[in-house]
Amino acid sequence: MQALNILMQNRPDTASNPGGDTIQMERTAQFLRGLGHRVDFSFELAPMLRGYDAVHLFNLTRAPETVEQARNAARQARPYVLSSVYWDLESAVPASAYEFPRNWWRRVVPVKIRSALRHARGGGDGQLQAEIAGGAAFILPNSDAEKQHLLQRFPALSPEKLIVVLNGVDPPPDSTAVTPFSESAGAFVCAGGFGPRKNQLNLVRAFQQLPEHRLVIVGEPSPGSGRYLRGTKKASLQSRNVTFRGHLPHEYMPGVIRQALAIVQPSYIETPGLTAMEAASMGVPIVVADVAPVREYFGDVAHYCDPASPDSIAAACRAAAAAARPDGAEFARMYAWQRVLKPLEEVYERMSLEETH
Repeated sequence: MQALNILMQNRPDTASNPGGDTIQMERTAQFLRGLGHRVDFSFELAPMLRGYDAVHLFNLTRAPETVEQARNAARQARPYVLSSVYWDLESAVPASAYEFPRNWWRRVVPVKIRSALRHARGGGDGQLQAEIAGGAAFILPNSDAEKQHLLQRFPALSPEKLIVVLNGVDPPPDSTAVTPFSESAGAFVCAGGFGPRKNQLNLVRAFQQLPEHRLVIVGEPSPGSGRYLRGTKKASLQSRNVTFRGHLPHEYMPGVIRQALAIVQPSYIETPGLTAMEAASMGVPIVVADVAPVREYFGDVAHYCDPASPDSIAAACRAAAAAARPDGAEFARMYAWQRVLKPLEEVYERMSLEETH
């Protein structure tokens, strides 16, 4: 296989606002370098591509930014691969998940009008996403559920160019690993971006029913979610067993996870969440929403809830607190990065063959 020079691109705020897609991007780059390819990063919208054979894009959801990177690749005659990290949030996240006035706006204003208004002020919509997906040489969904969702959402796509590449986990750290963040010891921990999709408001409402337990929420608000964070903090005052912490460096998270009573991620959609995967690999109980991509990964390992129901979230948390810690060794083996990224060999071998013709 001919070694390729690959430019890997993600959203412009990747460095200042790292997330699960950041870890996926970094591990993907490490794997490709292990195959002999050269991989560089750029978070610019229109970098010069001289010296690169291919571009690897992330994030179909952030369409206004990703489409500029895709168009830049097309202008400079470079093929691109897309790690989609995608779900149609309009269909997945109900109006009730949002704070006022966005909950009212989503109930009253039709989807087509909201989409047109977003497009008029530069927001993403299905047309931009279809353009990005349609121009990709290959699309790499994180699950078979995501693959089927993409084919339903964009029926013009050829199924042959969608190749499932699962998310993975790093080897579990030594059990003696410590973290300076002591608040998570013996508590439920929810970690990730803060916003309606992640559903922290219903989680806080659930913990009003769990006075015997503590909840620690780790993460910063996603763009536009400052009001949601304030509303969630206000709801937490009714129970006073919830602690909010901002962003923690990723190197602290294994220690945070290991000392937690359980990890809880009641998101309306995940593809799935890396924190829950890391917890499962360490044998820490997890509470997750019963949605297709999540169940595809976790099977009978997780405690499932209905994200729209605080009662259901509370019941799943009680079950997790009462359960014995599972053995995470098999999960860690199944989802080791070196194992789950193997399909990338075929993708870039085919890209390499195209370069030689």
